[in-house]
Amino acid sequence: MHNGDQIADSIQKFLKDNSILYNFIEHEPTPTSEDAARVRGTSIHEGAKALILVTSKEKKNYMAVLPGDMKLDSKKMKKLLGDSFSFEKPEIILEKYGLIIGGIPPFGFLLGIETFYENSILENENVSFNCGTRTKSVGMTVKDFQKIVKGRWESFSSL
Repeated sequence: MHNGDQIADSIQKFLKDNSILYNFIEHEPTPTSEDAARVRGTSIHEGAKALILVTSKEKKNYMAVLPGDMKLDSKKMKKLLGDSFSFEKPEIILEKYGLIIGGIPPFGFLLGIETFYENSILENENVSFNCGTRTKSVGMTVKDFQKIVKGRWESFSSL
C-alpha cells in the first residue's frame, strides 16, 4: 500500500472517530486545483489546497491551506512565520511525509506540521480536498472542517 493510501485511510478513520459526515470519492488523478474542482463538480474556491513551506533559517516545515483559486501572499506569510521561506521541494515532501504534490491533505497536524488556515475558507459552505493521493478526495461542511482542524486561522492569500 502506498503511503498516500494509508494517509487517506487514516484521515477517513479520523473523521469517523470525530463523528464528521463527509463524502469520499475516488477519481482520475488531479494534480491541480482546477482538475480537482472539475472531477468533484465543485467550485475551485471550495477546494482547499495544502502547501508545504520550509523556512530559510530553521529549515522548519509549515503548512499553508488556502482556497484553490487563491495565491499565497509571500509578504503576509513571511510576517506570520517570522522568517523568509520557500516551497518545500517535491522530493523532500515525498521522502519526509510520503506525499506527492497535488495529494497533500489539509491536515498538517496529523503529519506533525504546524498549519495555517486561510480565513477565506470560512466564506464557503463546504470544503473539498485531496486526502493523501491525487485520486482520492473528501468533502465536508466548512463548519465541521473548522471544528476538527488544528492550526491558526489567519489572512495570508490574494487572488
